Amino acid sequence: MLSFSRKTEYALIALAHLAGRVGVASAREIAETYRLSVSLVMKILKRLQHKGIVKSVRGASGGYQLGLDLHAVSLYDLIETLKQMEAPESARLFREEGEPNLPDPEGSPPPLLAVHSKLMRFLKDVKLSDLVLPGRRIDVPVEMVGRRIGTNKAKLGVASLVATS
Repeated sequence: MLSFSRKTEYALIALAHLAGRVGVASAREIAETYRLSVSLVMKILKRLQHKGIVKSVRGASGGYQLGLDLHAVSLYDLIETLKQMEAPESARLFREEGEPNLPDPEGSPPPLLAVHSKLMRFLKDVKLSDLVLPGRRIDVPVEMVGRRIGTNKAKLGVASLVATS
């Protein structure tokens, strides 16, 4: 099964939390609600705020809220945004213009290039609204959620968030 980095999973959990509420939520509230690392949630939200995906609200009752229409941001965009947090330029999966950062095409087997191309198209087609907005979430078969019990808490959180819509 395709898996995402912990940063991507935490970002999806945080975005689903923000999408499901009116007003703001602190990074600490989100982390404690889903038993996530507070420091990592804070870093992720700061990165998402830097990219305009969420807005920061200052003050005693401050926190974060959605900053833009999630129909306009793809899963690909989110993954790229989070990869840029700490990854050096050479470790990035994609170049700025959206081209795969693969070895010379002549050296890569065509089947691998075909799979990579289809995956990139799929990730660009899936909008964050399809994953985190209540009432729009992509359905997850119940049997898939049941298999994940006992695995990483963040993964369980994403699966249960998606499955309960």
